[in-house]
Amino acid sequence: MKKIEGIAKGRLLAVLFFALFAAPLAIAQSGLELEQVSGKVWMVSGGGYANVSLLAGEGKALLVDSKRAAHGEEIRAMARELSGGDVAYLINGHVHPDHTEGNEGFGQAGAIIIAHEEVRRVLMAGQRGGPPAPEAALPVLTIPDNGELVLYFDEEAVRVRHMPAAHSPGNVMVIYEQANVIHMGDLYSPERYPVMAGGSIDGFIAANEAALSEADANTRFIAGNGVVTGPEDVRAYLAMVNTVKNRVAGLIRQGKSLEEVLSAAPTSEFDGTWGDPGRFLPALYNELSDR
Repeated sequence: MKKIEGIAKGRLLAVLFFALFAAPLAIAQSGLELEQVSGKVWMVSGGGYANVSLLAGEGKALLVDSKRAAHGEEIRAMARELSGGDVAYLINGHVHPDHTEGNEGFGQAGAIIIAHEEVRRVLMAGQRGGPPAPEAALPVLTIPDNGELVLYFDEEAVRVRHMPAAHSPGNVMVIYEQANVIHMGDLYSPERYPVMAGGSIDGFIAANEAALSEADANTRFIAGNGVVTGPEDVRAYLAMVNTVKNRVAGLIRQGKSLEEVLSAAPTSEFDGTWGDPGRFLPALYNELSDR
């Protein structure tokens, strides 16, 4: 009997070893990681590109953003594992390739693609000098400027709100009301300064103020990159953006050149959190100088 118990314990240890070490190894090989955020909302991160949120329904799933095309089948497998079905809806947070390149695969598999109307317009014309996107990659439901769409998905209300041009003209915020999760995409980041690719600093401020107005103390935020955070982190980001904007505007009023602004290091106490301001400060200077 003791021998049988010993064998059983050995097998149990082997199973536990596999559970603890084999699964992370698979994640490391793919570059993607799956994390439960709240309720039926999960985040797919890693792989070098934009974070994806995944809402697992009963026999179907919803995504925000599609990463690069090479990740499509693995993300679909995650959706099937969590929901028991395929991706029914795909929402694009904005048009850039790390958010839309996977569209075609999901569209071919039957997903309904939703985005701001600028996303469809840019993809139809060809993004960044490339060819027009195939029909399967195009949004079939679009949201106008300042518009909102509400999608009732099983027991979850998913609100898609167009935000002022911040990161890009077509950026949207996605709110999972029951799960109390807000997918901000590149409207917010816990680890990098704002990137203005057709948007403005005031757009970032307005978008983050709007997000906080939708939040309570328990709301979870999914950014375009980085970890899941809470409202205190978004408030810190908003305070940083306002502070740097005001400092740079003050230096411009004093007649300072871009080189003098950079030498003044107006982001110095924030660089430890948000990294290198080398792209942010020239863009901010040029925007504020044109006013």
